[in-house]
Amino acid sequence: MIILGINEDHNATAALVKDGEVLYAASRERISREKNDVGYPFDTVPEALRLTGIKPEEIDFVAYTGNFLDPVDIKIKRITRFKIPDYLREMHEYWKPVLLENKTSSFWEDIMKDKRFSDTAKYDFGFMETEPKEKWGEAFNKERVNAIVRQIGISPEKVLFINHHLCHASYAYYASPVDRSKKIGVITADGWGDGENASVYVAENGRLTKVHGTAMCNLARIYRYMTLLLGMKPFEHEYKVMGLAPYAKDYISKPAYEVFKETLVTDGIDFKWDKKPSDMYFYFKDKLEGVRFDGVAGGLQKWVEEVIVDWAKNVLKHLGVDSLVYSGGLAMNVKANKSLGEIDGLNHFFVPASGGDESNAIGAAFAVSAEKGVAPKTPTNVYLGYAITDDEIKELIAKYNIADKYEVVYGASNKQISDLLVKNKIVARCVGRGEFGARALGNRSILCHPSNFDNIRTINDKIKYRDFWMPFTPSILDYRAKDYLVNPKNLKSPFMTLAFDTTPLGREHLKAAIHPADFTARPQILEKEANPEYYELIQEFEKATGVGALLNTSFNLHGEPIVRNAEDAWHTFTESDLDALLLNGTLIIKKSS
Repeated sequence: MIILGINEDHNATAALVKDGEVLYAASRERISREKNDVGYPFDTVPEALRLTGIKPEEIDFVAYTGNFLDPVDIKIKRITRFKIPDYLREMHEYWKPVLLENKTSSFWEDIMKDKRFSDTAKYDFGFMETEPKEKWGEAFNKERVNAIVRQIGISPEKVLFINHHLCHASYAYYASPVDRSKKIGVITADGWGDGENASVYVAENGRLTKVHGTAMCNLARIYRYMTLLLGMKPFEHEYKVMGLAPYAKDYISKPAYEVFKETLVTDGIDFKWDKKPSDMYFYFKDKLEGVRFDGVAGGLQKWVEEVIVDWAKNVLKHLGVDSLVYSGGLAMNVKANKSLGEIDGLNHFFVPASGGDESNAIGAAFAVSAEKGVAPKTPTNVYLGYAITDDEIKELIAKYNIADKYEVVYGASNKQISDLLVKNKIVARCVGRGEFGARALGNRSILCHPSNFDNIRTINDKIKYRDFWMPFTPSILDYRAKDYLVNPKNLKSPFMTLAFDTTPLGREHLKAAIHPADFTARPQILEKEANPEYYELIQEFEKATGVGALLNTSFNLHGEPIVRNAEDAWHTFTESDLDALLLNGTLIIKKSS
């Protein structure tokens, strides 16, 4: 059975699942080069078919994520195209008059006339001219079907819509390495999808059963608008707020924490307002006036962790389980995941790769596969995207006369690459298939010595141009994890979805790859089976230095998607001060290095 999963919201993604196995998954932003691209993934669908050799007529079902999508959001590509001033306009010109002043607003009509947001999502939105607004959702679903029918010629009867949180739950469960014969708790939490923002499922014997869904878990939504309040971009920079939070001392964050604490609380396996805010932006803007920026981030993060942990404890008790798996946009908050993993009585906890809406393309396909009686297979790795080829590397070298301007080593060994890293050179690695999701896991990564604190400044100032407070992360050999991480439950973290405290040796060996304020790490704990070549590179580095890890950050310039192919890699290499670039087995070194 072959199922094509499609997510059109942030990030637009296509996934192909055959007989329960994920063969391909990639987000459209990697091709369009537009961060958080939204809309029908018209170019990743043919790439999925081409890379897997599957013909359109062989597809049994297409599984769209979500029973309902806002056609205005998709048409204007709000999450992709909006900048901070646009979100502020939305607050002041739409939400404030509608929620607080009992007025109407023409904000969205005006936005749709703006050429920046005009018909960019590859759909026919003609229904907006012919149908009343209350019919737009239904009409858009018909167009969603038509889009895939037009592209691959599949019968409309084979196109299915899968509930948003069922997609998250299916991904959380089937993408996690759990014993499916046992009873497992499955939780999801995010900003919004199909009328809910959190859900609880119980899984046993390979089947999911919904226990509860709620529209009251406003944690992610409040986090989003506090991101905007701090002058950063919603739907994209929440991770920066999380990275900022540990810098705030308790006395700085306490005033903000007290503001948040009096709002949303748990109610068993649900949530309720203790003190309901009038809205999600202006209420907090007023209450937090005078609180320092890092205090807002610190108070917000502390509150979110406390509420999500309390909810998870209630879920464990309600279901009578000691194991949880978790997905949804809020599951991208690795510090909250750290607190979840430390719950007493929670013996098994796993968060699969990139739990935002991009993973719903896989989750939708998994949900249909399970429903049709084909058990989804847990991915052993997430190198599921575009495969860089030796032919394109040869073409690139010829196109830019690279051999005349740079040192080129063909068939470079891991020892040669390690030697550069030992000398504190910054090396980009673009090898094989790209990673699915938000995290670079060695195949589209920038690598350097994790013990040299000066490397942080080098990468920030000359390559990534990141905010000064943001930490980097390590890839750690599995047998060295115990040396570096405080992980008494031996929780798995192959995809950088959990954070851990570090040991004294970890703080020494990984000083450039942990958070400078609280010394936590968001590691990729690497097993050899997942990526043998990358594993062996780190082993070569370990032989030379005694350090069983590398600093690993995504291979991209700040604000750009992670590189996909050789051309993207070359663009990033030449627009930055990277010392060397590995393209499959070809090592390109700047002669000044």
